[in-house]
Amino acid sequence: MNKIAVAVLMACASFSVTTISPEANAKTAKCYLAVNGTVFINGACRFEFMNGDGSFSFDDMKLKTRCLSYDLGPGQCSMASTGVTRKGTFGQLVITSPGRAKIYWNGGGALHAHGEISPVTRNGACWQNNQAKLCAW
Repeated sequence: MNKIAVAVLMACASFSVTTISPEANAKTAKCYLAVNGTVFINGACRFEFMNGDGSFSFDDMKLKTRCLSYDLGPGQCSMASTGVTRKGTFGQLVITSPGRAKIYWNGGGALHAHGEISPVTRNGACWQNNQAKLCAW
């Protein structure tokens, strides 16, 4: 293979890796999440803006899973066959109107962000109500 072909292949491989990364817009931030007096996140988190309206996702990067049964074939596992091996917290803050939002979260260990906390209102870098407080810096 000539040097030009190798250079083109290297450039294409580098481009595809940098442009299709699923976490390309995610940033490391400091997050705080307390719900009903229990602190679930107080430190580093993955933070990513969504929708262009100020909504964002958050993830403490601690949740670990494993396949309990390869029900979709060799090496493939459905969500129903996935188990949590280490708890972690993730979710989304979804803006509903200026200064108001809903928090969807996984309760500190589930595979889906099915829990809803709403409404929450903005106070600086935090969103809160009498049940919960979510901050991201």
